[in-house]
Amino acid sequence: MLGLPEDDNERWVHLKQRLLQRKKLVIVSIIVIVHLILFFSTNAFGYFKILIQPTGDKSICPIADSIGADWFPDDNSTIIEILQDEMFRLKSVEKLSRAVQVDTQIGDEHPNVPDAPEVWTKFEKFHKYLEKTFPIVYENLEVEKINTYGLLFTWKGKNASLKPLLLMAHQDTVPVQADTLKDWTYPPFEGHYDGEYIYGRGASDCKNVLVAILESLEILIGKNYTPERSIIVSFGFDEEANGRYGAEYLATQLEKKLGPNSIHAIIDEGPGLSVDALSNRIIATPATGEKGSLNLGVELTTPGGHSSMPPDHTSIGIVSELAYFLEQNPYGSDLSAENPMLKYLQCAAVHSDEVPTLSKKAILRAGFDKLAKSKVLEALTKNPVAKYVIKTTQALDVIRGGEKFNALPENVKLVINFRLNVESTPEQVKQKVLDYVLTVADKHNLGVTGFGKKIRKGDGKSGYFNVTSLHELPAAPVSPTEISAWDELAGTTRYVYENFVFPGLGYPIISAPVVMPANTDTAHYWNLTKNIYRYTPGFLSNAVKDTRIHSVDERLPFDNHLQLVSFLYEYLQVVSIHASDTKTK
Repeated sequence: MLGLPEDDNERWVHLKQRLLQRKKLVIVSIIVIVHLILFFSTNAFGYFKILIQPTGDKSICPIADSIGADWFPDDNSTIIEILQDEMFRLKSVEKLSRAVQVDTQIGDEHPNVPDAPEVWTKFEKFHKYLEKTFPIVYENLEVEKINTYGLLFTWKGKNASLKPLLLMAHQDTVPVQADTLKDWTYPPFEGHYDGEYIYGRGASDCKNVLVAILESLEILIGKNYTPERSIIVSFGFDEEANGRYGAEYLATQLEKKLGPNSIHAIIDEGPGLSVDALSNRIIATPATGEKGSLNLGVELTTPGGHSSMPPDHTSIGIVSELAYFLEQNPYGSDLSAENPMLKYLQCAAVHSDEVPTLSKKAILRAGFDKLAKSKVLEALTKNPVAKYVIKTTQALDVIRGGEKFNALPENVKLVINFRLNVESTPEQVKQKVLDYVLTVADKHNLGVTGFGKKIRKGDGKSGYFNVTSLHELPAAPVSPTEISAWDELAGTTRYVYENFVFPGLGYPIISAPVVMPANTDTAHYWNLTKNIYRYTPGFLSNAVKDTRIHSVDERLPFDNHLQLVSFLYEYLQVVSIHASDTKTK
């Protein structure tokens, strides 16, 4: 065989090597490009960004300095007496027990006080009880009665340039369902104390807050204390029915007297302290926002007749079909950067070593990273409590229809209650319900009137839907946390709990904002300040089980009540001593 010259042979070998190298480079490049495409077009890049998220920045959730009052030299002994003295405890039990014994139940629909005064006379007895039990408060504070039964107390401070502090609670309670009376361990208006819990309607919602406010004022007045900052106390009487005649009138009176944006901060009922499931630490949880509220009425009117000759679908069946559609399509979860619950999670994450690293990273990115948010929401929806504060909820609460077994129902009414997430609006929910009504109406040839407008004509003989808004309130404006009003609340919490309730805890108690799933009377006070905190600073290991709020055997661990009194005693001084704002109208 004829051989190639040696130089040509070497060149050929080099050429083959270069071609092989290029081939390898092409293959490697293709592999890299494919991996990059997969990396950036799938969740891989998202997971990578989560993995590299730093977790050491505790400035995301600053811890307030512990703040205690130094007004009285025996200040500590007073707090210790409130928390530990048996005689003080029993006197306090008596005050709350007797408050529970006065029946102040109200329902959903009542006429205004001037229109039906007899409906509201039960509050006369409660007012007499308060005057008899807290005479020092009534003698030393200015007391106004607004719309007959709203109570407004004003304790004038020495420095008129400072915006007043406003404390709130409500006198009314939800009704006790007659069918459940046999299920109560103790009668609901007995105010029974078993040595640990005090039982009865209003024991935890919220005559405890009302009584604690008056007790703390009583103690301070007894010490000849005069605040620098004026203290105002507002007690509505129909909070459980949206505060139309109580809080609304009280807020209007305050705005008339003081002007808009005239209050330093508002403290109303709300969550307190508990052990956080994520970090396994005690966390204080003032609510800086509230979910919105919407009640929609859906009414269906159809021809009547004898039930021996029924149509294929009666009005009850058609409304039930609508109800089924609604419950089969619940609202999804969301957690935007504007939602206080995200800040709460971030506070729990950055201040605890017990939170898994990947969970921390996802939480810290959830406000701007869709993948991270989806992972956080996935975890929260598995929590039986947390899932309610990250989604709009709907509850089919009332349905009425039919009069007799042999007469077709001519009118059926359904009432749906929605609690709107921070990310939802009343208009969005109204449109969704209307869409489902139209779907059912199309199937049955029914007319539809929605929120005052005729939307579907129908066949003119089958019947018609009428959808109305009975009550609507958007989600509350979110109150700030990076201001002195928040620091006063958080700092006092640290002082009282770290020194007296849980001494030797070993870590600082952080205050992290949350959202109230329910609504309070503060909805009527938005014009008076942006600094609204729904906070009842007592410790509960399990808020639902410990209080049984709105349910059979409503109760309150009495230690919780004493913690609230001690906090308010200290906080009212702190707000006065550390005052730095100026009053503006």
